[in-house]
Amino acid sequence: MKKESVSLFTDLFIKQEPISQVYSNIELSDGQGNNLVDHSNTSDKNKNIYSFSHVPDHLKINVFDSESLTERIFPTVKGHAIRLDDYSSADAYLRHQNKKQRENINRARRRLETCFDIQYKLFHHQIEETEYQFLMDRLRSMIVQRFEQRGQKSSTLAIWDKVYATSFDLINQGKASLFVVYDKDLPIAFSFNYIYDRLLFGYISSYDLDYGKFSLGQIVIYKLLEWCMDNQFIQYDMGWGDLDYKKWWCNTSYRFNHHFYYPKYSIPGFLYAQFKGNRSRILAFLIAKGVNTQVNKIKRKLKGQPMKPHLGPQHRFKDVDSSQTEAMEEIKVHHEQLSVSKKVINDFLFTTQEHSDDVSLYYSAAKNQYILKGKKKTKSILFNPTNH
Repeated sequence: MKKESVSLFTDLFIKQEPISQVYSNIELSDGQGNNLVDHSNTSDKNKNIYSFSHVPDHLKINVFDSESLTERIFPTVKGHAIRLDDYSSADAYLRHQNKKQRENINRARRRLETCFDIQYKLFHHQIEETEYQFLMDRLRSMIVQRFEQRGQKSSTLAIWDKVYATSFDLINQGKASLFVVYDKDLPIAFSFNYIYDRLLFGYISSYDLDYGKFSLGQIVIYKLLEWCMDNQFIQYDMGWGDLDYKKWWCNTSYRFNHHFYYPKYSIPGFLYAQFKGNRSRILAFLIAKGVNTQVNKIKRKLKGQPMKPHLGPQHRFKDVDSSQTEAMEEIKVHHEQLSVSKKVINDFLFTTQEHSDDVSLYYSAAKNQYILKGKKKTKSILFNPTNH
């Protein structure tokens, strides 16, 4: 007996055939939107076993042939979302949800835009293939860099080929979007999202670690929330993962379920659903209790991997008089093989609120000293451990 496996909330547009063989209708819970199931190419229904994981309980779902199919539903992980019904703007939502975080995000956004020439762009309904390839390759490199820093494996990279192969068409069809933050022409933060009628599902996001102090992840969420409000969306969904930032951003939570369908009286179908469904339920319970985090720590310890993220060389800044740079060699800040990392320079910008175009880097070989000079501040870079 053939088995069809679908992760519903990420495969909804990618695997329409097996979905349309079981479901006659999938729509948002308010019942006022469009059917998300395409029946134009539906083949004859057969006697498959169907496994639909990551099915949010807030979707309204109807089964084609409930009399001939057995349905089994197992609760799994928790999801988080922002309901937008009662708010006129992202700022109004944050004012109601978390006043302190609203102030922090607005401060972070102002600082980012003060220090760099920032542009925000959302690709939806139109993107050129060469631009798509460039942006997705850049996003992938950020994910790799981030998880190398953490010393962890990325679940996103495991399914990257599928996402990369399908998302170009979905963006141009209006079924997905790619939000990008640029520093001039350089992409520094991303969010790839699926669009289900009037629901935005934030699926994959990352940012350039060189801009780590600028709260790019929070700014991306804020800008996407703005876009949702401007386009009359009813929900911005952050999916699974019981993370702190989701808890304080979101005003509602829900349950993902694992649905199984198989022909009535099918012993293989019953056994498959029992095994896979209970496995999903147990894993979700263990995740909720933090057991997976502890297991990962033990695995890393046994493999001799560092328990803390690899942050690279540390540094701090010390105020100096700008006149010290007069006898020093000036180094081009935007040179590709810069001796001082871009992260150090960006940290200086964050601290001083200078603009990137107004900063110069100086070096003294005699003192083995680097100094960063802006319009308002001049600081020496002290590297650990020798200069500490």
